[in-house]
Amino acid sequence: MTGKPGDLNELRDIIRQAQLENTPYPDDPARRITVGKDGTIYRGDQAGDEPVSRVHHGTFAADRRLAADLWFARAKMPEGTVYVDEPDVRGWAYSITTELNERYTLFAFFDGREYRVKLVDPPLEQLVRENVIGAHDGHLYPDGTICLSGTRGVGQPSLEEAYAKSVLWALGMGFVRNGYAFPFAVEGR
Repeated sequence: MTGKPGDLNELRDIIRQAQLENTPYPDDPARRITVGKDGTIYRGDQAGDEPVSRVHHGTFAADRRLAADLWFARAKMPEGTVYVDEPDVRGWAYSITTELNERYTLFAFFDGREYRVKLVDPPLEQLVRENVIGAHDGHLYPDGTICLSGTRGVGQPSLEEAYAKSVLWALGMGFVRNGYAFPFAVEGR
């Protein structure tokens, strides 16, 4: 069928094979897909003088990080976890109840470098702003962002690590709220 419109099954098989082989522009003309000026999709190189455009056979613009995060959230985050996809806000909203029977709603997001977590509820950042709880003592910044790392600033390299550390943080914050030192940091001894 070189030079002729391809059927859907052939096109699908060509694209999938190229993706498996990581060959976005196959050398074999029979395994190429092109598109004519009128939008006709061809298998192989178009015969004749009609100008055609090569099709990149790689995966469509799938965000592998987001795909991995979707899997992780479904498999390992609390039931009721929601992915929020708004123009200025993208991330995972989830609620947990600690061993101290305190409920926290948190929001994990990727800032372009790392995963950060913001406290949504209870609104403890007000206590930090009023200096009732020191930012260093509670590992909570006045904007509600949780400090999850001393070496990389405030985040973690993966959603999994940010989620897990935020749950541990919530338990530690429960101790701070009850008048004790944060138990999961050397400076808390």
